[in-house]
Amino acid sequence: MKKLESEIRSLNNYAAISKYLPSDHSEIVSLSSYIEPHLNNLPRGTKILDLGCGEGGSFELFNRSGKSIKWHGVDIENSPEVKKRTRENDLILSFDGINLPYDDNYFDLIYCNQVLEHVRYIDALIPEAFRVLKSGGTFIGSVSYLEPFHSYSISNLTPYGVSQVFGDAGFNLKEIRPGVDALYLIIRQLLSPSKWLRLLLTHNYLYMFVGLISRLFRLEHRERNFLKVQFSGHLVFIAKRSTSNLADENEQMQN
Repeated sequence: MKKLESEIRSLNNYAAISKYLPSDHSEIVSLSSYIEPHLNNLPRGTKILDLGCGEGGSFELFNRSGKSIKWHGVDIENSPEVKKRTRENDLILSFDGINLPYDDNYFDLIYCNQVLEHVRYIDALIPEAFRVLKSGGTFIGSVSYLEPFHSYSISNLTPYGVSQVFGDAGFNLKEIRPGVDALYLIIRQLLSPSKWLRLLLTHNYLYMFVGLISRLFRLEHRERNFLKVQFSGHLVFIAKRSTSNLADENEQMQN
């Protein structure tokens, strides 16, 4: 029964991303559920940037921690989500989609919820995120992978794409987990004109099939996660700006 697991491990795609696939569990996660456990561990006064904040809804998410979190939001001026914003908040700034209007090493945490698929110049923006993040800081985000075209989306990152874009910017990618499956999002979009029909969509059917295969062949969680992220509509991930990066930068400047 372990033959399938061995065959999965021999695949080039598996080798390319296996070190980012967690082995503790293989459940579906959303960015909000993913970050909840981290809220209790945030020190008082933590500076947080919601990159692509849209309507600014994450303000309440972080404020619930009760630890005087210093929340900031940034977005382009003309996104559909920004146009829906009704709240006035001096901590929400506009930018050009590349150059973040903050000092170097300013934030402890960057939160980015389903934004990167809308970014025109992602290879320019992520190094900017690295710049404004403190040494040892965390970038926690979700991005569309196999989600259909939506809200002016431009391009969807693969799991390998996430590793390359963040790695090239200097980040240390820690893990990638599966969000909802692609079929769920496809059906949801097909049913989107009718709120009543959308109520019928209650399961991630692709993942149910993956779960059946995984149990049948007794796959470990890492291999289960590999099967799921291949068919994920959304990917959820954590990347760090390691302390060694800053030391390396200082050494290069001195030389």
